[in-house]
Amino acid sequence: MAAESNDETEAEMQWRLNVLKLMAEEGKIHISEHLWQETKESLEKIRYRPNGTIDLDTVDGRIRSMALMAAHVHEREQAKQAISLFDISSYYFETIEKNLGFLKKEADDRGLNAYEFASLAIRSQEFVDDVSDNAPRIIEFLESFWKDVADSAYYHLQDLRGTKGVFGGDLFPSHKHNISSSLSLYIDTIVLSDPFLHSRPIFQHAEPANKAFLLVKHALNVLQYKNLAEADVGVPIVTLVPFKSTIDADENEFLQSVAAADALKHASRLFGRTFTEETELWEFVEPLNTPDQVVSSLVEPSRLLFDTEWTEDLESQIRRSIETDWSGTFGSALDAGAMVAIQCFGRMGQATDLLFKSRYLGGVPIVDAPTSWEYFNWKLEYNSAVEPESDVHLHMVKGLQHASTSDEKWLGNIPPEAIIEMRRSGAFQEIRSVLSQGVDELSQANPNNFFRASDQIVENIRDAFEKHTKEVQSLRRKTVKFAGHDIGTMLVAGAIDIASIVTGTPTFGAASFCVNQFIDVPKLRQIPARFRELKGAHKELKKSPIGLLFRHRSG
Repeated sequence: MAAESNDETEAEMQWRLNVLKLMAEEGKIHISEHLWQETKESLEKIRYRPNGTIDLDTVDGRIRSMALMAAHVHEREQAKQAISLFDISSYYFETIEKNLGFLKKEADDRGLNAYEFASLAIRSQEFVDDVSDNAPRIIEFLESFWKDVADSAYYHLQDLRGTKGVFGGDLFPSHKHNISSSLSLYIDTIVLSDPFLHSRPIFQHAEPANKAFLLVKHALNVLQYKNLAEADVGVPIVTLVPFKSTIDADENEFLQSVAAADALKHASRLFGRTFTEETELWEFVEPLNTPDQVVSSLVEPSRLLFDTEWTEDLESQIRRSIETDWSGTFGSALDAGAMVAIQCFGRMGQATDLLFKSRYLGGVPIVDAPTSWEYFNWKLEYNSAVEPESDVHLHMVKGLQHASTSDEKWLGNIPPEAIIEMRRSGAFQEIRSVLSQGVDELSQANPNNFFRASDQIVENIRDAFEKHTKEVQSLRRKTVKFAGHDIGTMLVAGAIDIASIVTGTPTFGAASFCVNQFIDVPKLRQIPARFRELKGAHKELKKSPIGLLFRHRSG
């Protein structure tokens, strides 16, 4: 076995060195001038064996390191060339649609959202039996699919130009809204995770009705992003890729070790004492059997958060969490202290996973769920985990999320087709510039005040809308009288057909009449120079980036 291992090691090194040689010949290796002399000396030491292979004893550490990096770059390029990011998304959505697309059609016909339709569907035992039996096959297929293409997707995303937002903190964005509606006004590409793959433990152990409910809800949620993911706009608006820890055991092990350290920091804040080992925390919570014992031991009770929407006293919340979130999970009743410890590990693991994925893909974290956001924010506090240059992106993401649920709710209702139109028309860059004015300065002055960023974004939106409105009003004031009608007002209202002016037979919407009764065609063809200029200005205003954005503004 040792001999085989040595043979494999030598063969791997020979391959790496050959890759290095090939990349050097193709001009893909660039060595800094101050390193060239030492590198040259290392290269000159290399000798070949009579059989034409490299004598590895003559290869020093510098060249071995260069060969390792060359092999890595080569493998990345091979993986990227094997399949495009667009093809990965298309194949994924095609799979979901072919197997579960009938559910979306039925839900759309009934006017129900994902949660409502899933709740209705599982009332049929026949449906539950059928779906729960087939769920494992779908999960198995997706697991195999991602094992084949995940690395390619990761490499494509790492090399993708533009800003990237990486979703986490939950299995998938809320069914109540399409997260891209507001965030795609600023973020180039939103990276979502495959909720089916991340739900494997549930599909393996849950009751049939729960499996069916989750499968239906995931299918409807995922398919609302299909058009955005498949839009041919250059840089993808939305794409999916699983968390690396889901398909890589080593990554998951490392994640758990980092998350454990954060969990101990969080527990230390909760109980006002330092925990340096997991055993210390478990020993401390062991005697805390009841909710009142936990509450009396807390020093920072505000950091024991179950759900931002729960309003009852903390003892009641602990009891509610045990009964609703952990009932039956461990086969017996869970003590309050143990539940709190598990909560620390679970929540910090979730936040750490998102931060790892964001850094790995070079993106800014996106957290949609308010409770998950609080834990993620604590994670940032414990680790000082966000790079300064990422601050403005994080502030913009949180600001847009808050604005779309409070002051400017219409931002959360922009349809996918409108987002695609803005990208295709080239409006995206200007809209992003308008929305982000002043946010960079705010993020630097107060890195933790995300609500101030929201206020600035709302102010930017309202300033832009006021300016846009004034431009429209300016067009209205440019009066062109034609046959006794104010064309300036009518064209702003969209009542005139420009094609009819060119052909000499204009129509005026409800006030349609034959212009030839008042003015002959030759004169008609002579007058529209100023009109066309005015009409063109209005059309351009409607097509302008801000015009496209405010087309979807309500109220």
